[in-house]
Amino acid sequence: IMIARGDLGVEIPFEQVFAYQKAMVRACNEAGKPVIVATQMLDSMSKNPRPTRAEVTDVGQAVLDGADAVMLSGETAAGKYPIHSVRAMRSIAKEADALVDADLDDAYGPSRHVARASASSLSSGDASLDVIASSAVETAFRLDARLILALTSTGAVARALAKSRPSVPVVALCTDAAIARQLQFHRAIHPILVPTSDALDSAKMTELRAEALRTVAELGWVAPGDKVIIVDRKQGTSTEKHQSRTNLLVITLSS
Repeated sequence: IMIARGDLGVEIPFEQVFAYQKAMVRACNEAGKPVIVATQMLDSMSKNPRPTRAEVTDVGQAVLDGADAVMLSGETAAGKYPIHSVRAMRSIAKEADALVDADLDDAYGPSRHVARASASSLSSGDASLDVIASSAVETAFRLDARLILALTSTGAVARALAKSRPSVPVVALCTDAAIARQLQFHRAIHPILVPTSDALDSAKMTELRAEALRTVAELGWVAPGDKVIIVDRKQGTSTEKHQSRTNLLVITLSS
């Protein structure tokens, strides 16, 4: 979902734009939909190398409110300082993200568990996944885990984790390139494509977990002694007595 404040300001009185923006961001968070805030975020940087303090506050507040992405348009498309604009946007977003990731979310931004969709609005499978994802995010926070690993073929596991606003990175190993691209819009999700044509049965899932741990270690995301949370879901087969099985594992890396 994109909140384009320019178009929004044409449809409603300008003094209501900020309230609608906050309400729409919160609604998207609760639904688990990625949301982008756009239009004139650093407009003065089309002509100047530094943003105004009001623009800095605007960008930072959008991140604190729960936006998954903030967007530049004219600043980079036709502005005099496109690189400065990108650097400024990144710097502000990084600073705001640090406040959300610290245990300051009650004061500065949305709760890690802002998304609490009612069970009546979800299928039993989705409700179970939301509960497991919320538990994984809370477990990572309480155990000071380095990151969360999500093994996913449809993106559902990674989206459920993003919905609970994790305070640590979520590395999503995806078996589909289109899903990996889509997940880049979700806050805290870092997709890695692992092409495979094999069905994700128990043996393949175990192999993928080991490969995932090796990958994040090689990339320098984790070190010996770090705790990693792994979340995955496997659909049941005709010989099994369940529709799906969702796993939450706590791993301590050995040297």
